[in-house]
Amino acid sequence: MTYADENRYPPSAQPYGLPPRHETYGQSPWPEPYGHDAPRYDAYGRQAPWHDPYAPRTHHDDAGLAALRSAYRLLRRISTLTALGSFVVYVVLSCYAPGLMGSKVTGELSLGMSLGILQLVVTFAAVSWYGRSARRSVDPLARAVRERAVSAGRNAGTAR
Repeated sequence: MTYADENRYPPSAQPYGLPPRHETYGQSPWPEPYGHDAPRYDAYGRQAPWHDPYAPRTHHDDAGLAALRSAYRLLRRISTLTALGSFVVYVVLSCYAPGLMGSKVTGELSLGMSLGILQLVVTFAAVSWYGRSARRSVDPLARAVRERAVSAGRNAGTAR
């Protein structure tokens, strides 16, 4: 079978006079991909070691990272569930209790309208609580983990 583009498959000889690359399944006729010599980074944004960029990194501060993750997770869950929970209650009441939501609170202000305005207040309160709690509980943990990682990186760099 012939194809219109005969250059679909890798050529049999090494292109551009590149030396052969030895891989698990033999030699690859393809040249190195673009950016193969660029520095690699691990999942936490730290540069991977120069000798083996794909080796998994061991973290000396696993306890600090675990505490940081759990504090951040708790903070996210509480603020998200507060904002979404109040909204779900508002929507359910709007769908299943229209008579209650249409009842007048004062003058022309109905219960549905006052609960809708209360949504803004609850959302603002959840966001401000999130920011205040993050500054108080998550940021010090993150700062400690970062300082340990930087000091470990400096010590590892001087050993080379």
